[in-house]
Amino acid sequence: MSPRALLLALASVSFIDASAAQAQASPVAPASVERPARIRLFGQNGVGLTMFTNAHCEDAYEEEIEGSGAVSLGFKALVGKRQPNTSIGIPQSVTTRTLEDRNRLMANPYYTEFVLVPGQPVALQAQIASGAGLSCGRGRGVQVSFVPEAGVDYEGDMIRDFDAMRCGIAVRQVAADGSLSPVQTAPWPKKCDAPPRPAPSLMTLFLDADQLQYRLAEEGAEVDSIDNDKGSIEDLEEMLQEAPLAAGVGLCIVSDEALDASALGAKLPGLLEARGVADRVVRFRTGALEAEWGLTAQHPLSFALAEYYCRAASGQR
Repeated sequence: MSPRALLLALASVSFIDASAAQAQASPVAPASVERPARIRLFGQNGVGLTMFTNAHCEDAYEEEIEGSGAVSLGFKALVGKRQPNTSIGIPQSVTTRTLEDRNRLMANPYYTEFVLVPGQPVALQAQIASGAGLSCGRGRGVQVSFVPEAGVDYEGDMIRDFDAMRCGIAVRQVAADGSLSPVQTAPWPKKCDAPPRPAPSLMTLFLDADQLQYRLAEEGAEVDSIDNDKGSIEDLEEMLQEAPLAAGVGLCIVSDEALDASALGAKLPGLLEARGVADRVVRFRTGALEAEWGLTAQHPLSFALAEYYCRAASGQR
């Protein structure tokens, strides 16, 4: 086991306070979970690149992320101050080493890196404004989708061929030595042929200073949230009373130690014990996961990543 994996194992603790400790079974060290996928998106003035996560089709996706100067479902020319590159550890490639070659006529090229949940489809949509008359997708932009794999790094880039008056999106895999290889992409479906897979028998809760995000262990459940303040205690009590927690349903909670004493953090242990599920709870620390995956303040741990870890550690991916 790697030192970081050992750190995660040591960081997992049962989620109850001292008064409920005897009702909690000893936690089992989680399996080592391969880090999520990562992607580097390139942008510059006049180019918009938007990423959609868990994107089964245009009508069903989880997040819309404006990466590297992207615009959301519409075009807006990007002008002004150059944005800095931001990295979370993807190896440098020939694309990054030759980035200045694109810096013509105030193009201001740069890149931003993001973490992706393995196994969940990702869609990229790009748009461009060009004085040469190059048009992409008749206002909708060009779109592609692919499914990232655990531990793999990618680049997403808009390709512009002004001589042939064509444009597209290239997705490339980045090896540890920075070499690149093309990734097979597919069109992003407008409609879903089938609904997303039902959630496994695991309830995930992600607590931060502002809110508790959670997904119930039931088919088609969406991510919901409760404000992390005293006024939301009744909402928390009601949610846990009504949550489908039949035998065999586990609970995985991710938060920082400092949040144990927050409004919801202090209330959770007693509520879980009263519901009779305290012995099914495993907890992971936010800081340990962020250190394991090299996350930053600009790109911190999200609910989707916390849920990925919980499910992978429990064998329910």
